[in-house]
Amino acid sequence: MTGQALPKKLKREPLVDAIFEIRFTPSTAASTVLPGFFFAKLQPKKWEVELLPAAEIPSQIRSVDNHLRYQPLMRIRWDNFIILIGDTTLGLACNIPYPGWANFKERIVRAVGILVESNIVKTVERYSLKYVDVLEAASLAEQIQRVNLDLRVGSHTVAKEAFTVRVEIPDDAFIKVVQIAASATAKTSDGRVRKGSLVDIDTICNYKTTDLKAFADELPDRLEAIHIENKKVFFDCLRPETIKYLEPVYD
Repeated sequence: MTGQALPKKLKREPLVDAIFEIRFTPSTAASTVLPGFFFAKLQPKKWEVELLPAAEIPSQIRSVDNHLRYQPLMRIRWDNFIILIGDTTLGLACNIPYPGWANFKERIVRAVGILVESNIVKTVERYSLKYVDVLEAASLAEQIQRVNLDLRVGSHTVAKEAFTVRVEIPDDAFIKVVQIAASATAKTSDGRVRKGSLVDIDTICNYKTTDLKAFADELPDRLEAIHIENKKVFFDCLRPETIKYLEPVYD
């Protein structure tokens, strides 16, 4: 779909998850400060904090393990969104049904603004935007036909077998991590179970800066750029007939 107009939305929405994440070097463990800071700034009528499994691992172990270091330790419900807080990360996820990019973007800007106001961030390391979609189909063969992928192992062409493929595509400003799998099952926040081809696009921008004010000022434009790149990759992963099946709406 390169060079063609991108749909504004899909009537048959395949989205099951959407997450923004920012990683940073803090002056103190963010998980000990940010929950109270968010509570004071947002002043919610109801405040639900849920500890995640990584919170049970001692901080000394988390700090020296590259995988555990960036794991969220707790989640907080914020209307139709979920705030994810770790020692060195802040994330924002959407409940399904997806509220649309304009609403998601506005909440990201607000959450990052509160993070900057907390004065615990010494250096921004990177930020990313991830969308996970499941393209429903009854059989494995139909699931594979949903995606723009030709996979061969030796002389065998994959046509009706389960598989998982993960590719990192470097770009000038971004790293696009694409994962496609058949067959996948996902349960959305509204309780619906979807089964089909997984298309997981994680677009990453490695951007280190200590100028937090400039980063906050640039964030709306940066979010637009990373969102467009993620969207381009997603639609490029679909066959034309799949896009038609999803009932695209254009401006």
